[in-house]
Amino acid sequence: MPLLSCPLDQLSLLRVSGPQGADLLHAQLSQDFQHWPAEQARLAALLNPQGRMLADFIAVHMAPEQIGLLLDASIAAAALQRLRMFVLRLKCTLDDASAKWARHGLLGDTADDYPASLAPPAQPWCVRRLESGALLLRLPQAGSAVRCVLLTEREQATQAALQAELAALPALSPSAWTLQDIRAGLPHLTAATQQLFVPQMLNFELIGGVNFKKGCYPGQEVVARSQYRGTLKRRMYLMSGPAAMQPGQELVHAADPGQPCGVVVNAAADAAGVWWALAELKIAFAEQPGLHLGSAEGPELKLGALPYALTAPD
Repeated sequence: MPLLSCPLDQLSLLRVSGPQGADLLHAQLSQDFQHWPAEQARLAALLNPQGRMLADFIAVHMAPEQIGLLLDASIAAAALQRLRMFVLRLKCTLDDASAKWARHGLLGDTADDYPASLAPPAQPWCVRRLESGALLLRLPQAGSAVRCVLLTEREQATQAALQAELAALPALSPSAWTLQDIRAGLPHLTAATQQLFVPQMLNFELIGGVNFKKGCYPGQEVVARSQYRGTLKRRMYLMSGPAAMQPGQELVHAADPGQPCGVVVNAAADAAGVWWALAELKIAFAEQPGLHLGSAEGPELKLGALPYALTAPD
């Protein structure tokens, strides 16, 4: 297929600027920001003291002493406000740079579908700075397709040709982009799912969103206890079904119809009208038929296969 382009207006871009911006993020998020190569992007989570996720980020180096944080637009203002609470005397500032930087999704069957000017990085989570100053981040992807996020500065004259090149590409819908995230097993919190999950419930430690060696941050004790004491009883799974699903919807199992056993995290329909979702679920019910959307009488859901194992490597 030709290279497809999708505006990612559903994502916001927060910007952390200053010599101690990485120190702020290192102290507040689940990821290591002190030993971080400039050519790599990183997943991270912002937690409350009880270990529940308030936001998830894709972090990228935008410039020296400047870090960008991509997250769902519905939770961006709250995340920005919370991070600003901890700046104190650190030499850094935070702002929402979404109006200044455009976010685009790119999808091709292979890297050969990308023009030379947009040649993707060789590996997922790697970032390439283009000659124009734009940033190209390659995402993990189910199957052999190559998917990237492109960040362009709206008022940068050197990127005008790039903007025109993007406008000429065939369009990919935002829901089709969400479906790609779902099939890749990459969850994103929204306003409907804040404070529902410990990171491991969304497989966050399996996809690189938690560093267990970096030291303390809010919620760290809960995350570590879930990891090392074997107390995790819920995981995120890939689901499909015939009816529309949305973040925050409850799942019910026929074996225990009186109470929910899980919740939808993200959902989108494919071209055939089948709905797909990432859903957090009690592990005990994962392999048992009888999972339904909304109630025990709701549409039945089927378990799919994520592109990664649900156990951490030894």
